[in-house]
Amino acid sequence: MPRINSRARRALTEQRKAQILSAAAKVFAAKGYDRATIADIAREAGIAEGSIYNYFKNKQDLLVSLPRQLIEPTIEATRARVSMTSFAESSPPEEILRGIAQNLISIIQKNAHVIRALVSALPNVKQPLREKYLQQVILYATGLLKDYFQQQIKQGVFRQGLTPEILSLSFVGLFFPFVMFREVLQVEIETDLDYEQLIDAVIPLFLKGVLAEPGERKRK
Repeated sequence: MPRINSRARRALTEQRKAQILSAAAKVFAAKGYDRATIADIAREAGIAEGSIYNYFKNKQDLLVSLPRQLIEPTIEATRARVSMTSFAESSPPEEILRGIAQNLISIIQKNAHVIRALVSALPNVKQPLREKYLQQVILYATGLLKDYFQQQIKQGVFRQGLTPEILSLSFVGLFFPFVMFREVLQVEIETDLDYEQLIDAVIPLFLKGVLAEPGERKRK
């Protein structure tokens, strides 16, 4: 039997992980995290139950690994586009930030049922796995923005002295809670804004702030 080289072995491992996580997403969405079992997930994936433990420690490990699996294709496609020097230099920040916001909102909309299962189960997840979730999702997603902001500060588009990490979290924080409330928690906020209107309002707010220009401010 021919030996498998390390690159092919890694590819097979990632393929099997993706297969298991895809099955976990379906089972968690259908049964809820608490009622779902490893046996259910193995059955959905079409593999032996014991095989799952070769890739994930337990059900909690599956849960916190799942969001990264859901967002990675979109994040990496966006990262590849933004990292293109010609695209980044020719496209204004308004256009790039609009595209990033649209992609993040689309991810939440498409996977709201799975995110809902994650949010409901997260309080019972052990601390080390919560930290893994932070690394797998929050820091991974905002890392795309951090790289872009770092690039723009270096090129003089954004002013010197700004911190890319804070810029990333601030930008996401302007629209992320609104989308989470509406899509995941299913709580309607009293507003007529749709997501495109939200993005139209958020991007100028982020880029220019809320203070009027000195000449526009009313004197006391």
